[in-house]
Amino acid sequence: MQVSELEEYQDQLVLHLEASGLNVSFGDDLTVLLKTYEVATGTGYVQLPFVLEDPKDYNAYNFWVCFDDGNAPVALTGFRTMQNAGETRRVGEAYSQGALYRPKKPEGWFPDSGPELKPHALYGYIGAGWVHPRFRGHNLAGFIARIAQSEALIRTQGTLSMSTAMTAEALFRSGMNLRASGLHHLHVEQVLGGYLAIADHDMKLFLSYSTGTELMSFYERELAMLREGEVIPWLHEHDKSSAEEVLVAAGQLRAGEELPVSTMAGLLS
Repeated sequence: MQVSELEEYQDQLVLHLEASGLNVSFGDDLTVLLKTYEVATGTGYVQLPFVLEDPKDYNAYNFWVCFDDGNAPVALTGFRTMQNAGETRRVGEAYSQGALYRPKKPEGWFPDSGPELKPHALYGYIGAGWVHPRFRGHNLAGFIARIAQSEALIRTQGTLSMSTAMTAEALFRSGMNLRASGLHHLHVEQVLGGYLAIADHDMKLFLSYSTGTELMSFYERELAMLREGEVIPWLHEHDKSSAEEVLVAAGQLRAGEELPVSTMAGLLS
């Protein structure tokens, strides 16, 4: 999938939202995201991964997306892009070493967990997701996740190695982060099982992710449907298909070819 096709795909999603009466805006200053999120939700606990303590952490790849109805925000999300160091390491190791934020106390990350990052690879974190209660049930979470991840791919000119998200155990058990209607990530793995500074207590965290190539394959499938004027069932009709099922059906992934590092069944057994 070419960058121009990603732009076409994103434009179609934005046009659909604008036709429904919503405005879509982008911004580069993550402090605006943090302030808006805290005002909208009354909580700041998910802000920590977006707090940049070192000026070198700022880059043109970081951004937020907001939907508003002309009066106030109705959906938010942010995307933080990081670059791996000069050695191969796993995401769990990178996060344990402070790539996402600098913990003041040792945390319970599993250094050998998560996908492998090549030297200097760009990888992203999507989070601070929120939809106003009055607007839930219309899959705005699905729209904003697609728009944000396609924006990350556009900004990195298709070189983003992977997009990651973190979910606590309760949300993970819902399966949302593996469904096509949500973040539509293909893989999931537990990466933390102990103390977490954000919550100031022990908890389990699960990393869901897709490679940049997998995301582009998924969006290529949806773009083909949009070009034909088809309704995307898992986006508009509450279809609960998984991202893997969508790609297998499209012939872009052979069944069993790219199974999650740890399957839902295996993690929940």
